[in-house]
Order: sequence, then structure tokens, then C-alpha cells
Amino acid sequence: MIINKILFNTKKKLSNILNIFKKETVELSDRCENLTSIPGIGIKNCNNFYEAGYMTPESIIAASDEELLTIPGVGISFVKKLRKTLGRL
Repeated sequence: MIINKILFNTKKKLSNILNIFKKETVELSDRCENLTSIPGIGIKNCNNFYEAGYMTPESIIAASDEELLTIPGVGISFVKKLRKTLGRL
């Protein structure tokens, strides 16, 4: 009886923890939906752009090369690819 109660409580706590992660994943995917339309921005690094204040593709496109290079994970190759894709070298 005690073991069943312990297992039930453990299952309930794990379920709560998993729900928290599920909510974070949904929020992250909502954030990333627009940003991943830009070549070179994937699910893994879209959060870096979002946290740096670039929440729309337009804000990334309008940013200067120097501003983009301050974002973690962004290098000169990304900036060159972005500008080439947009026809703005």
C-alpha cells in the first residue's frame, strides 16, 4: 500500500515536470516559426536571436552586420549567407 502511494506520487510529480517542458517547447516553437524562415536560422539557434531582441525576420534583416555578430552562435558566414540570400552584399 505504501509503495503504491509512493509510486503514484512520483508519477504525478513526473507528469507535472513533463508538462512544464511541453509548455516550454510549444512556446519555443511559436517563437521560432517566423525566424526559421530565414536561411541559416534553425530551431537550435532561434532562441539566441529572440533573446537578443530579434523577434521577427524583418528585425534580423534590418540589423547591421556588427549587430548580428554580437549574437551567440552568429558568425561572419551566417551574415554573408543572409546578405547573399537577400541580394544585399
